[in-house]
Amino acid sequence: MPASLPETDTDTAQSAVVAAIEVLQLSKHVADVAAPGGRLTILSDIDFTVAAGTTVAIVGASGSGKSTLLGLLAGLDTPSEGSVRLDGEDIYALDEDGRALLRKRKLGFVFQSFQLLGHLNALENVMLPLELRGDGQARAKAEQMLG
Repeated sequence: MPASLPETDTDTAQSAVVAAIEVLQLSKHVADVAAPGGRLTILSDIDFTVAAGTTVAIVGASGSGKSTLLGLLAGLDTPSEGSVRLDGEDIYALDEDGRALLRKRKLGFVFQSFQLLGHLNALENVMLPLELRGDGQARAKAEQMLG
């Protein structure tokens, strides 16, 4: 009878990894009279997990669905199918106000056509959303982010 291997620190660490974002069977379709069946598929059955503390880049050609995906991940748009979990919470089980509160607490989002406030310096622009959510460590966190 084979002996079982003891659990290692690596096994324990991997099982303790918290998924910051879980995407399950995410799809987005829009009506399009020119498309076959009158429907254009922008994203189809997307599945991935992003562990807390990792950095991910979403790359692709213009029109490939990157901005649509980001909008869905942030709860700014609704999927045709599938779910997005942020820290284990299904964001689409929340109403729009609930998603807005979730974004306020847990997300930072820089739009493609972002607008910095000209009367604020770079540090102050980074501090602003932290201050708006009442973070007493806004300056220290902003300084760390700007490195």
